[in-house]
Order: sequence, then C-alpha cells, then structure tokens
Amino acid sequence: MIDAVTPGGEDILQGGTEPPDREFAVEARNQWQLVFRRFRQHKLAVASLVVLFLVILFATVGPVVWKYGPNDFTNDFSVGPSLSHPFGTDSNGADHMAQVMAGTQLSLKIAFTVAIAGTFFGSIYGAVSGFYRGITDTLMMRLVDLVLTIPALAVGALLGKKFGNNWALLAIVLAGLLWTGSARVVRGQVLSVREKEYIEAARALGATDRRIIFRHIIPNVAGPIIVLFTLLVATAVLTETALSYLGFGVQFPDISLGSLVTAGETAATGGRGWLFYFPGLFIILIALTVNFIGDGLRDALDPTQTKARA
Repeated sequence: MIDAVTPGGEDILQGGTEPPDREFAVEARNQWQLVFRRFRQHKLAVASLVVLFLVILFATVGPVVWKYGPNDFTNDFSVGPSLSHPFGTDSNGADHMAQVMAGTQLSLKIAFTVAIAGTFFGSIYGAVSGFYRGITDTLMMRLVDLVLTIPALAVGALLGKKFGNNWALLAIVLAGLLWTGSARVVRGQVLSVREKEYIEAARALGATDRRIIFRHIIPNVAGPIIVLFTLLVATAVLTETALSYLGFGVQFPDISLGSLVTAGETAATGGRGWLFYFPGLFIILIALTVNFIGDGLRDALDPTQTKARA
C-alpha cells in the first residue's frame, strides 16, 4: 500500500479510510413511542384532538367562569347572538350559551359512559369467546347475533322513556345496545393472538386462563380496543341525539345537546335559528373530531404502517 501526503502534511494510506469523526447512534423507541410519533403525523387527527379538548374545556370550565347559568333568566327575550349573549337567548330570556355548555357536558358524560361500559364489556366478552372457541364461542356469538337483530333505536326509545330522567341509567341502556361491535372485533383479534408463542409459553408455565386473557391477550389487542372506544363515543352522541329528537332521550330538567336541538327546531323556523344551530354545531364537532381521532389512532396502531421512523 502506498503512502501519500495531504496538502496539510498529514500522512494517510492510499485506498484507506480515516476513522469517522462521530458515531451514529439509533435511538431506541418502544411501541407506544412509535405509535405516538405516527399519530402526530396524522395532522387531521391531531387538529381534531385539539378541537375536542377545547370542547371539553368549554363544557367543564365554561359553566364555572360564565356569568349565567342554564336556568338563569334575563330580561333579554329571544335576542340574537351578541357580546352579552354570544349564543343568543331563548323566549324565556335564558342565556343559550350557558344551556349549550350544560348540554355539551351531559352529552359528553353520556357518551363516555356508554363508550367505557360498552367497550369494557364487549372487549371481555369477545376475548372470552375467541379464547375458548368451540361450543362456548358458538353460543356466545349467537347471542351477539341476536342482540344485533334487535332495533337499537326502538329499544332505546322504549327504555329511554322510562330512564330518560336519569342520564346514568340511560347511558347504561345505550351501552347494553352498542357493545356488540366491540365484542365481534375483539373476538377476531383474539382468534389470531391466542396462537402466538408467548401464549403457549404462559400455558406451559401454568398460567390460568383468566391470567392469560387479562394479562397477555387483552393488552396485546389494546390498539383495536382504543379505536373502538373512540368510535363508540361518536355513536353514543348521535344515538342520544336521535332519542332526544324523538322525545325519548334526556328529559327535563336535565339538558343535553339532543334535547336542545329538539327544542330549537321549532324556533329555527320562527327566525331564531341560533337556538338550533349552536347545539347542532357542537354535536357535529364531537362526532367528527372523535371519528378523525379514531382514524389517526387506527393508522398509528396498525403494525403494517411503514411511515418514517426518523
């Protein structure tokens, strides 16, 4: 090998390479860090998350700082949106923004209660069905098929008329009608996960079926469960709105977005459209943002995604 001298007088070996000036290190990221990174790349989902957070603040913090309550009456009767009443007032002089705040808060309570209860029960039901398979799976899935044949809106209307004056019971009724989707999806995921090597290893170590289901299977299908939860929130909001519109949802003195839309429908035809449009806008915001967040989570949690990891 022939020696050479650089212009600066430094000796190097021809055909050789100098040692690198810096080391290249790859930062290790766990699964949830990768999920978060992929989610951030979904701009619409991130924007929707911000909007939903603002809606939740509006519903929770707004009633604390706003000068009017939903049952406070003023001398401003049927006044349109103004600085004093940004959402206008109704025929009784009640501030409509205070009513929308209260309605949004109750609708969110119902939606999240339905989503939590429906996803929790449906996920466990589907996991048990998929894990045991055989006759157990067949019987459990036939029950799901039976529930799916029941017209949810009709049953919700029937039971909502009885439980509409108690939003928590109404939410449980809706959860009892909407859990089947979670059960079917989770069952499908469990049918493939139960054959993995780590499940066989857990069995070999003497783990009980209960421990395998709750410790190993459900955590490993958490991605689809999270997406199902977000979609069930939107479904619950729209279902409650439909029931309230039909007169079978939340009953007075409670206020929900659905009941406000129902009360404002007649007013909208009489030139007081703000009583209808503002609660309708918040229903649309909640449903759309939750669906976009669900889309972003689905893409982020999809193991087949190959987006940049830099």
